[in-house]
Amino acid sequence: MIEQANRPIASYIEKWANASGRSYRDIALMAGFEKADIIHMFIAGKHRVPLDCVPALARALRCDAHEFWTLALQQYFKPEILQEVQELSKRDRSANERAWIDALRSVSGHADPELTHDRRERLRQVFLD
Repeated sequence: MIEQANRPIASYIEKWANASGRSYRDIALMAGFEKADIIHMFIAGKHRVPLDCVPALARALRCDAHEFWTLALQQYFKPEILQEVQELSKRDRSANERAWIDALRSVSGHADPELTHDRRERLRQVFLD
């Protein structure tokens, strides 16, 4: 069994798998796994999510890929190392861009809503006022 500190990803997978409207078998197959048992193993904390499977599994779960990636990395790295890695990846965005992204995630409930034409136009209005 994997140590308890790796459980946040298990809860996350369970939440999004249940919200996806898909069976665990469908999620597993869409993510490139052969059997649904792997989804159960992730949720039970018996197996780590392989990093190379994160993008496909995030698509299958219909969850925020960046948030899922962060949780997956937590399985493998100590918090201080992970924080350093995350800081390095943020350097390509300004502090203001990061603040906008954080705000959008917060107001959407971390739901990763699609940027529709209507939403884009409403956002444009914020800057025209």
